[in-house]
Amino acid sequence: MDSTNPGPLGAAGPVTTITTTDLTPKPPAEPSNHSMTESNDPVNDLTEAAPLYPGGLPEPRGLQTPGPLNPSQGENAEIPGGTGVEGEVVVWEATYSMRNFIGRIAGRLILTLAWVALATYTWGMGHDSPSHSSLTWAAGAVVALLWLLLVVRVLQARYSHFYRLTNRRLFVSTGLVNRRRDMMELLNIKDVFTSQQSLLDRWLGLGTVVVVPDQKDIPTFHLPGVDDPKEVMDLIWHQARTERDQRTVKVDSI
Repeated sequence: MDSTNPGPLGAAGPVTTITTTDLTPKPPAEPSNHSMTESNDPVNDLTEAAPLYPGGLPEPRGLQTPGPLNPSQGENAEIPGGTGVEGEVVVWEATYSMRNFIGRIAGRLILTLAWVALATYTWGMGHDSPSHSSLTWAAGAVVALLWLLLVVRVLQARYSHFYRLTNRRLFVSTGLVNRRRDMMELLNIKDVFTSQQSLLDRWLGLGTVVVVPDQKDIPTFHLPGVDDPKEVMDLIWHQARTERDQRTVKVDSI
């Protein structure tokens, strides 16, 4: 349909013509195949378009998908990077010192030599009367029993006391069959001292280190039979002060 708008009557002027083609809306332009590519994974498209860590940098821990644990390991499956133990190293380890038994071994050696002398007098010199023989046998049984008890005590002390000090915690393990393991954080240490030593212990450099916590619900730790107890006491106290100072610096920096 064409329409004409004439100018004023009798006047010669320009004439504007509007056709139906101008009023028909044009269809939208189809997208080019080079401007957009179909993808079934919009997440990967977004990552490729704007990578979170460009330049081939590794993703931080927690963004990566962990691999499955070995089912054969069960509860013993190792978790890499255990929480809270980063930077923890062993500073000192010890067991019950065998020097604690030097006096008892010396005493039993003296008793053994005395029994040998008695046996020589009874059976070697012909004084094997019934009374002397009975006395010699009884004395020999007592000496053998004392040696047996000492061997048992040495094994118990050797394998039922174990001490470990790290730069963050103190462990004390006691017990041979039913083992108990106590742990105290160095931040909870209130005092460290050595118990009273005998003259022989001072000569041999032996003693018991006592660690007192700052909380009532934590038991006091006793470390008996320790070599150089004064040095161990100073080491525990130094590590406790160092750990406390480092934690204070971290809190102040935050």
